[in-house]
Amino acid sequence: MKKHVFPIFMIGLTILAWVIAFPKLPQEVPIHWSFTGEANGYSSKLGAMFTQIGIMTLLYVSVAFLPKIDPRKANYSLFSKGYQIIYNSLLTIFFVLNVITILIGLGYDIPMATMSTLIIGAIFIIMGNFMQQVRSNFFIGIRTPWTLSNDEVWKKTHRFGGKIFFGGGVIMIFATFLPSVLKETVLIIVIVVTVAAPYAYSYWQFKKGV
Repeated sequence: MKKHVFPIFMIGLTILAWVIAFPKLPQEVPIHWSFTGEANGYSSKLGAMFTQIGIMTLLYVSVAFLPKIDPRKANYSLFSKGYQIIYNSLLTIFFVLNVITILIGLGYDIPMATMSTLIIGAIFIIMGNFMQQVRSNFFIGIRTPWTLSNDEVWKKTHRFGGKIFFGGGVIMIFATFLPSVLKETVLIIVIVVTVAAPYAYSYWQFKKGV
């Protein structure tokens, strides 16, 4: 039961923030921003509120439910602490995003280009820090045909992937201080590398072991 306290608290806090700010918000609020921090997507304040709270609720329900239907559910007990920290951290980040959305809607000048890069970098660092703890399953981690078919390949790939994600997150945070065009290039390269490198590494490890 204790593992449900923090997620429910964060969702409740998000609902409270929206309810308090709702009467003061304009009819439309920005919900999407470009790499340069310019708002390029808007929604009604009611739609934004329900969408943001809905995403957090869906994340909470999914993460709580998925281990129960995973054929390898016994493995979740081997990384339960890391699993909990990862998704509690994601819920916290979603809460921060909600607060930023509300503040911008209220007219506060938030440097969204900087904030978005910091948030993405933080997500990568959190994932990288705990990725090597994740054991073989069908829902979380680097799930390739080769990691799912070989536990040793899974372990090596997640050890490697953890370093890549952590390093990528650190680079993203430093990229915050670069000019916008250069920052965008760095972000794209980091995202491509963090996705492609572990995938290729898992194949290489599998072939090496055959």
